[in-house]
Order: sequence, then structure tokens, then C-alpha cells
Amino acid sequence: MKIGYSILLIILFLILFLFITSRFYSFDRIDFQDLVVLPYYAVSSFMRMAVAYFFALSFALSYGYIAATNERAKKLMLPALDILQSVPILGFFPAAVLFFIGIFQGRPGIEAAAIFLIFTSMAWNLAFGVYESLTTIPKELVEAADGFKLHGWQRLENLTLPACIPKLVYNSMVSWSAGWFFLVASEIISAGSETYKLPGLGSFLIDSTYSGKIPLMIVGLSVLIAIILLLELFIWRPMQSWADRYRYEYSGERKPKRFIFGAKTIKYLFRFAFEVFSRLIVSSYIALNRHGSIKTILKYSSYLILISFFIYALHYFIILISRMLMNLPDEAYLIPLAIVYSFLRLCAAYAIVIAWTVPAAVYIARNQKVSSFLMPLIEVAASIPAIALFPAIVIIFIRSDNLEIAAIILLLMGMQWYLLFNLIAGVKSVPKDMNNVAAAFRIRGRRYWKNILFPAMFPSFVTGSITAWGGGWNTLIVAEYIVYRGNEYHLFGIGYLIDRATFSSPDSSMVVLSIIGMAVIIMLLNRMIWQPLYRKAQTRYKFEV
Repeated sequence: MKIGYSILLIILFLILFLFITSRFYSFDRIDFQDLVVLPYYAVSSFMRMAVAYFFALSFALSYGYIAATNERAKKLMLPALDILQSVPILGFFPAAVLFFIGIFQGRPGIEAAAIFLIFTSMAWNLAFGVYESLTTIPKELVEAADGFKLHGWQRLENLTLPACIPKLVYNSMVSWSAGWFFLVASEIISAGSETYKLPGLGSFLIDSTYSGKIPLMIVGLSVLIAIILLLELFIWRPMQSWADRYRYEYSGERKPKRFIFGAKTIKYLFRFAFEVFSRLIVSSYIALNRHGSIKTILKYSSYLILISFFIYALHYFIILISRMLMNLPDEAYLIPLAIVYSFLRLCAAYAIVIAWTVPAAVYIARNQKVSSFLMPLIEVAASIPAIALFPAIVIIFIRSDNLEIAAIILLLMGMQWYLLFNLIAGVKSVPKDMNNVAAAFRIRGRRYWKNILFPAMFPSFVTGSITAWGGGWNTLIVAEYIVYRGNEYHLFGIGYLIDRATFSSPDSSMVVLSIIGMAVIIMLLNRMIWQPLYRKAQTRYKFEV
């Protein structure tokens, strides 16, 4: 995409939002003193997102690698990851408040808590992407690496990391979108009677929406959209071109097209950063191997830290459970029924998501011109916080007593992008030579879908489905409990119970019991559905080079 076209797209978005604001509202209702702080809010939110992404990427590479290479660890790590990515962000509030705000006093503690909450909306999707990438490496490449005796850093540099790059790029786009989506919940942390608020776009949007200042909210939303489009222009497009170099091909060398102005400069910057990072890791790796005592100390120190953290968490959990058993909340008996209601809403939303994302992913991934135009729009749509939809939902659905439809629409917003981005990556993973062979033998239509597209998409479909359901469980907290202009609208479900126990009638026992109930259902889903599908993806549906 040329820079003139991209800048034009950004300007059109800004003009659109400003036109809507001026058409339906009067600018007299906007206090322009509120707008002066928007640049500061935008930079603050972006920095929190960047720091959270760094930790999320580090976690994903480590966690995904261990889960993919250690069969015994995988049996525990995958269900744990599925539970963690499905726990609503409100479920992490007690940990954020207790650990960060309790230890670091003042603004640093609140900032650390917010970064941790954003991290929880980014990390799990990336970790699943790393796991899928490593478990679907073609068998011939693994055998070649073994034949050339590639071990340690050489294997990491020439096989492991390159295999992860295409999936990481697309999943990074999804993770950033999820981070923007849940930015509101991350910058305003409520725990009991205490409320901690940070300056940022998330807190700006929720303040302007809850107070009914829709023009101010639209201006803040336009700033968020401009940031997303700039990221697409200067970060994600060159990253996608770079990731295309690491697709599996049977023969030949494929040079990715450059879509933006200055791509060569950005490519050199990425290469420089990668070289510096890799040299740092190599030197550290060599130093640790030369000095075995340092390696041993670091190894057992990490074990000690992990065990200490586990004991501390277990101690806190036992105390909390004992308190709950002595004083069980009255609404605790409603948790199983609430989970059933929420599960049915998620099933309805998931069916709609599958119906449109599968054909859309194939169409977008196989049409470069369409992709260059639609991908920025999709990233914007995926990043718009659910709170921005509240005014339209209230006007269209709630006032006409169609709250169930409103809830399913919000669940779609929280689920569909995980599946769409993963499926696009899956379709693009089809080797170019495979498409050439299909064209030569005139394999089209149903045969092409059955023999080429479906096997390519299936591993990504499984990963996208798991993360989509995780996003859906998270989105329940905004789909089943809506506050607009001081009025509360809710549907009975587990999201409503968690919201109520967090904000309306603070009760940490109810939050923990609700999350435990969700965890049981998620473990059953993982055991009966996702693990068998992952095994099928690893054994039957992957291309061999």
C-alpha cells in the first residue's frame, strides 16, 4: 500500500467521525479543555500496550516452546493456558490489586497493575500461536535439522524461531486488537470500595460514555483509530512482508512485495534489532555453557522463585477458600445456571462467527488487492472497545427489549477477530507450489477445499477457535452487564454475576467462585474437544515439505 493511499484512508476515517459528531451533536457540548490532554492520554495508553506486549511476547515464546517440546509438561500447560485465556479480565483484578498495588505504593503500583491486566489480554493468544507453529513444523525439516546435528542456539535460530514468525505476526495483530479492546477495563481498576484510574484513552472513553458525552467519546475514538491505522501502516505491513519469507515452500525463493513507503528503511531497522537481539542471546548462551556453575545457580534460582510464588499463591487461595466456605454468598448457588445461560450465548455467537469468517478468510488471503484494503479496516474494527458501541446498542436494541441480540453482537465483537486472523494466516500458509500444482491439474471448488484449503486451515482453525472462546468468556463481562448514562442493563449469566460482584456489590468470594465454575467448564471443553482436535491437526492436517 502506497503512503498516499494509506494517509488518505486515515484522513477519511477522521473526517467521517468528525462529520458524524458535527451532524448529530453540537460542538458546544464538548469542553475543549478535555481535548488538550488527548495526546498525553494516547501516548500513555500506547506505552502501556508496548510494555505489556514485550512481556507477552517473551512469555509466549517460552511457554509455547516448553509446551511443544515437552510431552509431560504439555498435559498440564495446555489446559492451564486455556483456563487463563478464558478468565475474564475482571478475574485478574484481585491479583493486580493485591500484588502490584499492595506492594508498589502510588502511581507505579497502579501502572504495573494496568500493564499486567493488558498482558492478560495479549499473552495467551501469542502462546497458542507459538505452540501451533512448533507442533506443525514439517517432519522433513525436523529430520534435516537432526541430520545436520543442529542443537541449542543453531536449532533455535534456523528452525524454531523461523517457524514461529508467520503465526506470531498475525497473532500479534490480534493481541494488540484485544489489548485496545480491553483497554477500558485495564485503566480503571475497581476493587471493593477503591477505584484506581490512570490517564489514557481507555479511561477517557469510559468517562465520556458513562456521562453521556457521546461527541467527546467519538473524538477519543477517532484518535484511537488513527493510532491503529498508523500501526498498520508503519509496523504490521512491513512485518507481514517480512513474515512471508518464512513460509514453507517446496522450491524457489519468494520475495515478498513491499506495500508501503519506507519499507526498505523499516526492514533494515527490524534486521538491525534482530541482529542485536540474537547476538545478545548467543553471547549469553555461550557464556552460560562455559560457566556451568552460573547456569546451575540460575536454574535453581528460577526453581526457587517459582516454588515460592506457588506457595504464596496457594496460601492466599486456601485462606480465601476457607473464608468462602464459612460465609458462602447467597448467589453462589446461581453460578451453574448462569454458566449454562452464558454458554448458550457463546455457542450462538460462535456459530455465526464460523459462518462468515471461513469464507471471508479465504477471500481476503487469496486476493492481495482486497487484503491491502480490508486488513486496515479489519484491524480498526477489531480494536474498537465494546464501550464505543454502547450508545448504538442502547438506542437500537435495549430500548426495544432485544438485549439478547445486543449481547450476542458484543460477543461477536469479542470472538470473531481471533478466528479470522488465524484463518487468514492458515490460508496464507499454503505453499505457492501447492497452488501451482492445483492450478495445473485443475483442482477447483470442493476438491480444492477438501485437499488443500481445509488441511491448511485446520490447525489455525483450532487455535483460532480456542482463543475465540477465550475472548468470548472475557467479553461476557461487557455483554451481560451494560451501564449507560447511569442506567444499568443486564442479562442473567456468569458475566453479570462477576460484574455485580466486582462493581455493584463487591464480593471477592463470589468472583473467585464464579471463576472456579468457569474453569471447570473450560477444562471439560479442553479435554473433550480442543485436545483431540489439536492431536488431529498435528497428525493429519499439516503440509510436509
